[in-house]
Amino acid sequence: MLEGVGQVRLVDVPDPVIERPSDALVKVSLAGVCGSDLWPFRGQEPFTPGDRMGHEWIGVVEEVGADVTRVRAGDLVLAPFAFADGTCRPCREGLFTSCPDGGFWGGRHDGGQAEAVRVPFADGTLVPVRAEADSAPLHRLLPLTDVMATGAHAVFLADVRPGSTVVVVGDGAVGLCAVLAARRARAGRIILLGRHPDRSDLATSGTPSPRPP
Repeated sequence: MLEGVGQVRLVDVPDPVIERPSDALVKVSLAGVCGSDLWPFRGQEPFTPGDRMGHEWIGVVEEVGADVTRVRAGDLVLAPFAFADGTCRPCREGLFTSCPDGGFWGGRHDGGQAEAVRVPFADGTLVPVRAEADSAPLHRLLPLTDVMATGAHAVFLADVRPGSTVVVVGDGAVGLCAVLAARRARAGRIILLGRHPDRSDLATSGTPSPRPP
């Protein structure tokens, strides 16, 4: 939990339980620390002492509510940084973060930097994947919970096509993932605007990804 600026504390909390038929309980296998987690930690964003943390996580479903049909106990799942019902008008239009009944992990909700999470709207939120929960590829899957998906979505919205020139503003995790996504989209030229030489080196050191089928 975030107790104060620069103060994170490990605490015991009650185990999450199924509260609604659309819930799922997930045991967290791997979680990351996002740059946006550091904003309140550094005092750059308001927070309430005791806020839970973590919105980049992967886990295994332990239990599902009576209305959940898309995932089942034993499934390895990814969780995007927000949960949503998947049925309202904003969700149907692809605006899941505008779901009136949805929300974001952490704060007063369960956070992914924990042993387990109660997932509201499991069918509209969780993404099952084919991998073993104790396998090395989990570290490669973790970026799909936020930064890789964000970078890829930016490339999609920019309508990057083969041969395009792409300018990526920022060399953080999302920016570097946007470089990967632009390369995969076969952009002809990628310009990264950043101020960290090691990150620029990382962006230019990769080899082109195979063409998508």
